[in-house]
Amino acid sequence: MNCTLIGSQLGFKCKPVADGVVYLQSPLALAFDGLLIGAYVQELGAGRVRISDNADTLFAAMTHGVKPTAEKGRRLAALVAERGLELSDDGEIFKICAEEQVGFYLARFIEAAEHVGYACSAMRPTPASRFDRIIESTLKSAYPQLKIDYRITGASGHQLTLPFAIETDGEAPTLIQTVPAKDGKVDWSLVYRAVGKLLDIKNAHLGTRRRVILEASDEEENRKAATALADAASVIVYTTPAHLLSALAA
Repeated sequence: MNCTLIGSQLGFKCKPVADGVVYLQSPLALAFDGLLIGAYVQELGAGRVRISDNADTLFAAMTHGVKPTAEKGRRLAALVAERGLELSDDGEIFKICAEEQVGFYLARFIEAAEHVGYACSAMRPTPASRFDRIIESTLKSAYPQLKIDYRITGASGHQLTLPFAIETDGEAPTLIQTVPAKDGKVDWSLVYRAVGKLLDIKNAHLGTRRRVILEASDEEENRKAATALADAASVIVYTTPAHLLSALAA
């Protein structure tokens, strides 16, 4: 396998890394961190080669906060399969092909890795808001057993995540959803999402205590938001740490 020839034909940088193995680096980058997409090409003999990313793409995604799940794995495997390649259980994008097909499948490989990169970028967790950080600090001061990113299955069968949950021995957990304000006003998109999520939980877990902590904004808007949320959870309009802890204990 001629490393220089393959690299020049595709416009990639090519370097030998071991006997019968070369690494080809493309000028294209992953969407979530700028890492240049590359592939290892290994000679298998009998005119066959193996193209692989050595699981580098998904490993990089994990370092950026993407948490692997079976559902995400299925989605990514489908993206890879659409380009004629495979995704192993260990997260490796690969293809075994005839040596004369290297150029064709390298192009498909780069396309697959690029699409996986875009998908992983969308899977990255949203950074906690300033309001969530305030609430977390307040809750941790009173509840050392505070759970972060608490997962629970709703009546729909979907896995739902709440920012916080307080678990105490022998009692149902207190599930907490925050609703930060947006530009000093109630963020109604978050209110409606909270209603749907908490009703889904309520229908599956009647014994749970559900609380929404609403960042204070216009008093009338706060009242309307609390009314919209009333069937799904009890609402606490945040004013001070002491008031929040008192309301949770009530």
